[in-house]
Amino acid sequence: MRLDCAVNFKERIEWISEDTLEIRLGDPVAPETLSFVEMISHWIDLEKPEWLIDHCYGFGILSLVVHPALIKESRLIDLLTNAVSRSLSGSGPSDLHVIEIPVCYAPEFGWDLQLISETTELPVDQIIELHCSRDYRVLATGFVPGFGYLGETDPRIHLPRRDTPRTRIPRGSVAISENQTVIYPRETPGGWNIIGRMPGSIVSVTRDSINAKFVMGRLVRFKSISMDEFQAIGVLDDPD
Repeated sequence: MRLDCAVNFKERIEWISEDTLEIRLGDPVAPETLSFVEMISHWIDLEKPEWLIDHCYGFGILSLVVHPALIKESRLIDLLTNAVSRSLSGSGPSDLHVIEIPVCYAPEFGWDLQLISETTELPVDQIIELHCSRDYRVLATGFVPGFGYLGETDPRIHLPRRDTPRTRIPRGSVAISENQTVIYPRETPGGWNIIGRMPGSIVSVTRDSINAKFVMGRLVRFKSISMDEFQAIGVLDDPD
């Protein structure tokens, strides 16, 4: 993949309030867009600029909340351009580390697999194989801390959300809807099609911090495991 370092950030910036701006980075699922997100996120984590209050990414748009008195738009453009240029020259992050997620697709966890099989006319084993057959990008985060929207799933398993959402989805449940797949980081309501469950959790929350595995632009891969493997990993992950 070739990226153009001569990105005109001025044409991509729009102020939506006195302290918040949006940067349009491109097609939400394009590798180029997600690479730009990774580069800028890496720079923010490294530099921790004092003028930045918060930042988040969602579907092609990077939002920055800033102290307007501490940063001018022209200076921001220079900083972003330099951050991308340094990354492309080799001083930034290299190939992205792939986060591998073990998933048990047993019937006890894959509540909707049989219905998906009937709807798609695909055997359950093939649905599992298709879900594990590719790497996914974290396209956005939200809903609850640690919840990442991953895309894109194989077109053969594109399905709408359930007509009636469930009131309680267990932590670690893996689900699909439309062209995306997700993992529920904690028990919440939800309307996605549940196909399996991972042992442990993708997010750790303490009184002082939230540590989530999923960061925008990261690559995620699913690996099918047995029920015995699920229980063994669960024991190792249990803090008690």
